[in-house]
Amino acid sequence: MHRLRRPNPARAHDRWWRAALLVVAVLLAHAWVLQLAARRPGAAVARAPALEVRRLMVSAEAPQPPAVTTAEQPAPLVPQPVQAKATRAALALKPARTDAAAPMEVQVLPTDVHPTQLPQGQTAPLPPTRVPASTELMFTLQRGAQSGEARLSWRVDGERYALSLHATLPSGRELEQHSEGGFDNAGLAPLRLADRKRGRDVRAANFQREHGKVTFSGPRWELPLEAGTQDRLSWLVQLVALIGGANEGLRDGTELAMWVVGARGAASHWRFEVRGQQRVLFDGQAADAWWLVREPAHPYDLRVEVWLSPTQGHWPLKVRQTQIPGGEPLDWSLRQYAPSEPGT
Repeated sequence: MHRLRRPNPARAHDRWWRAALLVVAVLLAHAWVLQLAARRPGAAVARAPALEVRRLMVSAEAPQPPAVTTAEQPAPLVPQPVQAKATRAALALKPARTDAAAPMEVQVLPTDVHPTQLPQGQTAPLPPTRVPASTELMFTLQRGAQSGEARLSWRVDGERYALSLHATLPSGRELEQHSEGGFDNAGLAPLRLADRKRGRDVRAANFQREHGKVTFSGPRWELPLEAGTQDRLSWLVQLVALIGGANEGLRDGTELAMWVVGARGAASHWRFEVRGQQRVLFDGQAADAWWLVREPAHPYDLRVEVWLSPTQGHWPLKVRQTQIPGGEPLDWSLRQYAPSEPGT
């Protein structure tokens, strides 16, 4: 039988050292070979070029000279923005519909329409006004061979007013407008205009006087609020108040101006020129009335003529609205006037 051999610790230790020496020798050989390769010409590792920053010299464009209005280059049709207070929107002139009873809106979408500002330290004097008494007025509407009717209700309650218009247009369609607000040094101070046309939802303009702006229930832009600004219904009563306040000094060539804002976001500067007195039929008789004319400011705008009676509380005996160009006039003729209390 063979005898079992016991492991020899000395021999195992010797084998381990031999293996370690062999590994070290191999590593040294590889290092020597790599060093020789690095010394060969053209064998160096290519380096990436350093990041190069170049300064680009951009020349600013020379400022353009201001445009000169000539006969071949007409002046702009809409006012340019003065104060960047509202969100800018594109300009769009849309023909107003010829069957609107209230002054038809030309959609001059907000360019921050703003009256011409005076030099610093100067303020335009506010014209005197005399608010008319609470009144109910009935009108006959006429356009060509078609007719309609309208009722204008004006109510004054202390420091507040409420103004409503209900009309059946010559085309047969209904129109409903409501204006409410108070009074200030410039006359009527509207707070809200609600407008319903052609069976649509109500649109509103909100006069945020504490913030000095006008906002709308539909359009998301806003307009700056100037003293004396009116809505598309209150403008007529404001005109009555201005004529009442200036009656003694009224003469040909006098101008009365105001900004007028619609419930759908349109805004226009309305200038009325007094063109003397004319005779108008009222209740079957001829009556003298002040004739005021607002000429259109741009194409598809309204020409508005108003005949205000000095003896009937300065309310209109007649109103005529004509779209320019090409519109057929819409005439409002007063057939009933019923004041309920003295003017204030």
